[in-house]
Amino acid sequence: MRLRLVASLLLTLLTAACDDAETKRRRLQAEQAARVAAEAGTASRAAEERLRATARNITPAARLRGVTAHRQALGGYAVCGQVNLTGAMEDPYLPFVSVVSANGERIEQFVATGSAEATRTYVETNTRCFDGGGPTSARSVLPLPPVPDTAATAPAAAPPPPAPGAAGSAPPPAQPASPAGSMPAQGSVTTTAAHPVNLRSNPAGGGAVLRVVPRGTRLRVFAEAPGGWYQVGETEPMGWIHGSMLER
Repeated sequence: MRLRLVASLLLTLLTAACDDAETKRRRLQAEQAARVAAEAGTASRAAEERLRATARNITPAARLRGVTAHRQALGGYAVCGQVNLTGAMEDPYLPFVSVVSANGERIEQFVATGSAEATRTYVETNTRCFDGGGPTSARSVLPLPPVPDTAATAPAAAPPPPAPGAAGSAPPPAQPASPAGSMPAQGSVTTTAAHPVNLRSNPAGGGAVLRVVPRGTRLRVFAEAPGGWYQVGETEPMGWIHGSMLER
């Protein structure tokens, strides 16, 4: 009888201990889920604010849809979805991917506003828009090369040197300074009427987007760089746009 009582007491203690462990496990799971949800919400809000800031030169009525946040293998989140930068009913929704740190302070954004941007956004969507996406180790975190907007063009042949004693052998007069590798250009252009256009910080497909220029905007050309890039602005240079996005 005494052995049965002791066994019953031990069974009761073990059951209580298991219940406490299960309760603790569930509480930890709930706390972790709440923390992940809070981080995902912070990342989504940061991505939305950046998108609206990008579109502020067009209209504050940018609209988003299908937005999801996915925790990345090395931390932070990839916020994926579609955005209508102008808010106009006739304009399309464009895919976007915003790579956001857990605290929302660092954001790398990709929006399919052109052919090169669409290619890069497609790559980021396929590698990041799922839980555990992105690089899986610090050694694999390497910047992707910029996607070229156009096929590479062959460099122009250098002119032959002047014959000794020939007229015109004197050095040409100095030209105003232009960005490295650029050539002076003049005239005006208009951005394509098909969609808004990215204004970049330098003449390369991976240059940072300074702002989004509304479609059909008339701009002054200040310089031209190899590869079909134009430095444009209004009264002064503002940034670079590829020639495929411009109409003379």
